[in-house]
Amino acid sequence: MVTLETEWHPSTKLNVVGAALDFTSVDPLPETVTRDEIEEYCYALEQLYGSYVDELVAETTLSSREAQTWVLRNLVHEGADRLSFEAIGLYVWAIGRSADGDPLSRTIVTGYHERATAKIDAAEATVKRTQPPPYPDDLFAEPTMLWVEGEVAERLARRLGPEEGFSDALERLLDETLDAVPLADLVERFRDAGAAYVGVRTVQPGWDRELPLSVHAPPSTDVDVEADAVRVDGTPYPFGVETRPPDAGTGSLLTLYGDGVTPDAGVERLSRALTRVEATLPELVERAREAGVSGLAVADDPVGAGAHLLAIRPPDAASGPFEHLDRLALDDRTLTVGRVTTLSADSYADRADGATLLWTAPDADLDERRDLPADPVERRERFPTAVLHTD
Repeated sequence: MVTLETEWHPSTKLNVVGAALDFTSVDPLPETVTRDEIEEYCYALEQLYGSYVDELVAETTLSSREAQTWVLRNLVHEGADRLSFEAIGLYVWAIGRSADGDPLSRTIVTGYHERATAKIDAAEATVKRTQPPPYPDDLFAEPTMLWVEGEVAERLARRLGPEEGFSDALERLLDETLDAVPLADLVERFRDAGAAYVGVRTVQPGWDRELPLSVHAPPSTDVDVEADAVRVDGTPYPFGVETRPPDAGTGSLLTLYGDGVTPDAGVERLSRALTRVEATLPELVERAREAGVSGLAVADDPVGAGAHLLAIRPPDAASGPFEHLDRLALDDRTLTVGRVTTLSADSYADRADGATLLWTAPDADLDERRDLPADPVERRERFPTAVLHTD
């Protein structure tokens, strides 16, 4: 039996399902997981990795299967887990074969991956030996400095606001040039044009920096979107629009319209989510207090590309204090939050050997008590080294 937690990333869910496949039975899928659910998880991952696969197929000698297996095994997006070969077999089955037959076995997927790796290794060896250093993988190791003429710098300095740096001023001035439309107005235009649902793919890394809108509508739906950005609470956000069939799944989306949610209510939900994507450790502790969480810990081993937070709470505490949390800002770096797991004090005791306690409430039912340090450096040093290295 497979149990999937709602807050898990689609990659985590697919790995769990892949580990439970039984190719000795007529239907290798676990009884508690449907094909539609697997297709939904795979579709969410296709939004993250599909463009990379298409580029490899179009620009290299890799076949479609080789490109899929190599990308899915070797590229790990922020917040995602590295996919197992069994999970990749599910992905190829759901995305590339329209769920015909059975998922590809680990042996088949491994074969595709080995052929792709051999081709890529040969290509890299050829390129590196046809030009002097720095080699291609070293070219972008250092940041690029922006140089402007003195007169431009003086004009920019005159436009600085109170306590505003040059980077902030440049961002503000660029935002002012955008042709932006209120997001609620855009959603209403989609609705009036016949869309049944509009959402945001919050599973996509960096979704809060460029809103990935998913519009579920008939093929005949046509909305002319001329704006460069949408405004949410006065802040402009670049955006993209993807059209899906009206009956497409919505489990991995934040709803802006549909399922009983009006455009105004949907934008309000999005606005709240945007304020919770990134937080400092003191802000997380405050959220925990408000929700009745009695302790906050971090797993010693990273998950995916970031930290695995553990929220310790009694059964009657409010749920979801860390909903939409993607990034944790420390004093000198920002960590990706790969996963947040809520568990009881007893459950935490069973896994405490593999975790580091960050903070506890005064009345926490735990063997150890920990206040949150006032010094940002001390707060950072409380995190395991392996987790800090993921920033």
